[in-house]
Amino acid sequence: MSHFSKIAVKFKDQSCLVEALQRFGFYPQIHDKPVNLYGYRGDKRSQTAHIVVPRNQISSLSNDLGFYWNGTEYECLISEYDQGTGLAKAGLGLGQNFLPKLQQEYINLYLPKLATQMGGGVVETVTHGSVTTVRVSLPTQTIRR
Repeated sequence: MSHFSKIAVKFKDQSCLVEALQRFGFYPQIHDKPVNLYGYRGDKRSQTAHIVVPRNQISSLSNDLGFYWNGTEYECLISEYDQGTGLAKAGLGLGQNFLPKLQQEYINLYLPKLATQMGGGVVETVTHGSVTTVRVSLPTQTIRR
């Protein structure tokens, strides 16, 4: 039985996180109060999460994927199995590249939203390999003295 690990990933915006997960073909469940995660055998685990991707959306041998809101950001709860090397190629688990790819999708959604909230907008987005650079324009403020 694999255990869940907390992964240090900074996800602060629920709607951007949910949309990023949807871009991977998942239909995450959103809960006001955290619910227990389940293992691949359907066993209830002690870990809880506010956003859950049920295990059957990942693979027949996967555990739930969860995101727990700690009051500041979402903590990712993912099993060792689902992070396993090469398993994603066989259609089992998420694989070790899943979280970096999820982070990239999240950032691509979050930065434009943040720039808009600050009164600006996205000027340019360029991707080179696994690095995406987003240029934003923000309003300038003139200080008179």
